[in-house]
Parts: sequence; structure tokens; C-alpha cells
Amino acid sequence: MIIDLDIRITQTPDGYRVTAQAPDSGLAEAKLDYDALTAPEFQEKLAQVREEPFTTDQALFREIGDLLFRALFRGQVQDLFFALFSQRVQGEENASLRLRLNVHDNALDLATLPWEFMHHQDVFLATQVNTLLTRQLLNLNYGGIESLKVQGLPKTLIAIPQVGGLDTAKEEQVVVQALAAAQMPYRVLKGRVTRQFLDDALAEEPYAILHFIGHGAFDEDEDGVMHGRLRLNAAGEDLPPGEDEDWINEVELQSLLGNHRSLKLVVLNGCEVGEVSQRPEGEGFWGVAPALLRAGIPAVVAMQYPIRDDVAIQFAETFYRRLCTGQWAGHVDFAVTLARNACFLAFPDDRGFATPVLYLRSKDGVIFDIAPASAASVVSIPCPDAPKPPERLLYRYRNADAATLIDRYRLLDGRLQRILRQIDGLAVDVTGPDAWRLRRYERNRDKLERELDEMADVLRWRAVEACQELGALRSRLAEKEAARDALEDAGEYVSYDLKNAIFTLHERILALEDMLEEIEATLHPAG
Repeated sequence: MIIDLDIRITQTPDGYRVTAQAPDSGLAEAKLDYDALTAPEFQEKLAQVREEPFTTDQALFREIGDLLFRALFRGQVQDLFFALFSQRVQGEENASLRLRLNVHDNALDLATLPWEFMHHQDVFLATQVNTLLTRQLLNLNYGGIESLKVQGLPKTLIAIPQVGGLDTAKEEQVVVQALAAAQMPYRVLKGRVTRQFLDDALAEEPYAILHFIGHGAFDEDEDGVMHGRLRLNAAGEDLPPGEDEDWINEVELQSLLGNHRSLKLVVLNGCEVGEVSQRPEGEGFWGVAPALLRAGIPAVVAMQYPIRDDVAIQFAETFYRRLCTGQWAGHVDFAVTLARNACFLAFPDDRGFATPVLYLRSKDGVIFDIAPASAASVVSIPCPDAPKPPERLLYRYRNADAATLIDRYRLLDGRLQRILRQIDGLAVDVTGPDAWRLRRYERNRDKLERELDEMADVLRWRAVEACQELGALRSRLAEKEAARDALEDAGEYVSYDLKNAIFTLHERILALEDMLEEIEATLHPAG
């Protein structure tokens, strides 16, 4: 179960206003502690993190993170965060609170703060799956996206322009190994990668993921305007050293990628490509990440600081392993969070764990299904036949998993049975206080029956979806087990990744089978 907490920061005549709201909560408001964020002491700490050559002091990260948390979560906003976290996330094995940070363009200096350092109760929130941290940009006209999900396993294009000073070979190796282990299709585009070469490659196949490994920059042009740029290779043959580079700015990048609508995720391992500034016209955000969002890319991972090669490699390896396999397969926000945590564990005194920023503009972070979409590969199993409930019902219960719905249904059904017994204990033609009590019982009965009927419709639909997923997973399990058996029969080594994939599929299949049994027992109890 994922609970979205939308946090918005906007400028008002008397300072900066923070609002927060969950799907089933009222609007919480508070005033941002802007004075603390602009205090010289705090700005000096930020400058130290920005300017240090990658390595600094973990205690400094905690100080910055504690102040960022206290400045943002105040008053009603703090109360709502604590209530959601303590009552609905802590103690729940599969519950997560997704913090969706939205910054208006009239609060540019706040959009550039490293919120990924936020620290509370001895942990950095952006490294924990129970406090997923994603960003959005308010007042950025990029349209709405319902879902990132694509059919089948997504194709990945890895673009590695010819550059110096970067360990691109190692990062290429770890990304390719992770994709290959999950049997996800990919193509490596390296050597002299020009604008035309990249555009041609994206046009040849419907790639869902673009991973860029190379140089980035965020600097001023001759007119004093800040620009985010990526370094590609210049067109032409036999160019002398120093001239084989083509710095493509955000406007050109938006034009290049805007025509390739199959792209769902862009991962940019380039220095400073996550930074933003104000547009020259004075409205909206400026930078590589905003340009990609305007181009229609639903999810962008970019670096807000220069990142060390070994940290970048750690991030890429963990990100793709978590994105491609295991219980969070397909979830971009979980993969980024777990990759940040891996960087923190491996390099605790390096700012690299808080360097990746995830911009996510969808109702969930799922980019693909675990099972391929090919109908021929899906095992045919009998599934319940139920109509899809109205969208308003699906939206109302979107954050509740099947177990939560079942518990709620049983609780309400118990209340209904008690009310029915109370009604049966009263005469039909009662008068006085008993008549008033009867009317109250009947109103409560009608309300509970309506809610139970709606929940039953949602549960039946969840059973349909679970059954369909179950068939696809059984088919994929059969393929994996056949591959394992073939290796064993040939006396060859069975990789850990293949064994882990089989185990993960078994676990998910058992969970789905248990869910279907629970739904059936709830809606059609024995006796």
C-alpha cells in the first residue's frame, strides 16, 4: 500500500506557504521556516557540500537534513506527516508514504535545495522505502500522465558518447548485467554518438528507457543565462581532439526527445543535469530535467551534483537490479530509493547518495509489469468474471491493498450484523424513543450495505486482476524453471540471478493464490 502525501511550496506576500494533503485527509497548512534555510550558517553548510570534491562528513549531511526536515514539516503539515507515518506506515510490512514534493516556480531558490538530504529519526528519508521521496515542478505545463506502465518488458537504450575522464566501461557493464539477468532487451549505443545517431536509434525501436552515461553541465552562456547541457559527439569525420564535442542544451534536447513518445524513463548520469533555474522569460523552470518533462518523459532521474565514478556505478547497478528483479520490480521510485541507500551504505561520507533526483509525474511509479504481455505465453486459468467498477470507486480505494480491503469489509460486515440483530429486537410499529432508535439503526444499516456493496465490487475486480497476473506469472515461472532444468541437465552452472528469479516468482504466486482465497472466503463465507 502506497499513500501519496502531496507537499506544495509556494510564495505568498508574507513568506512561503507549505500545504500537504493525502487522498483521504484534509488540507494541512504551515509556514515554511525560510529564515532558517537562508541563514548564513546553513548556506555555508550547503556551500561546503556543493564545493567539496565529493567527500565530506556524514555529520554535516545529518545537520543539513535535520534542518531541511524541520523547515518543511511544521505545524499542521508536521502533524499530518506524523499521523500518516505512525498510524498507517509504521508496523505495516508493505506500507509506504510517498512524499511528492511540488515546488512552484515562484519559489526557485527552494527548488534548488537538496531535499534528498532530509533527515529524521536517524535516517535519511530518501533512502527508505517507507518514505519514498519524489519531486514534481508546479506551474510546469507538461500535461497529465495516468501511468508509466508499458506492455511487456521495456526496451532500454544505453547511450555512451565518446568522452574522456569517465569510467564508462564499468557502468556499462553493471547496467547491461542487470538488464540481461532480467531478460530485458537493450541496445548499447557508444562510440561517436551524435544527435542524428541518437535520434535514428530512438526512431528504430520503441524504447521505454534511455540511460545516458557522459558529461553534463549547468553554466552561463554569453548572455548570462543559465543552461543545462549534455555532451554528445559532433557530426563529421576525423575531427581533431577537443573539437569532437557537441553540447546539446535543454531546448534542443526537448526537441530531440519530444518526438519519441515511447520513452517512459530517462536516467542521466551526467554532472549537474539535475539542477534547475528560472526561464529567461521569467516563467517556469529551466534545465535539463524540466526540458525532459516538457518533452513528455514521465520519469526522469538526474544528478544535482557531480558524482564520483564509483558512486555512480553503485547507484546504476543497484537501481537496475531493483528495477528489473525482486519484489519491487518495475517500480521506479522504489528502485531509486534502494539505489540511494546502497550508495549511502557503501560510501557513507560521500554526498552521492543524495545526488540522484527523481522527477515523477504519474499516479504511481510502476513502469512495467513483471510478466511479459505476450498472450501466447500466458497460462490459461479460469478467472472470475466481474465488471470493472466505476473509476470513482477505484480511485477511492487506490491506496488500499486487498488485505486492507478484506479487513475493512469484515469489520463493516460485523457492524451490519449487529445492527440487523438490533432491528430484529424492535417491534415494527414502535413509538417514542424506540421509534427514533429504529430510524437511526435503519439509516446506519442502509449506509453500511451501500459501502459493503461498493467494496465487494472492488474486491471482485481485484480478484480478476490478481487472477490475470497469476496466469502470466505461472507462465514466466515455467519458462524460468525450464531454463534452469536445461542447465542442470547439461551439467552447467545455474546463476544466482536465475535462482533468485524463480524464488521471487514462487513467492509472488503464493501471495496471489492466498489473496484469491481470502477474497473468496470474505465474499462467500462458508455456511
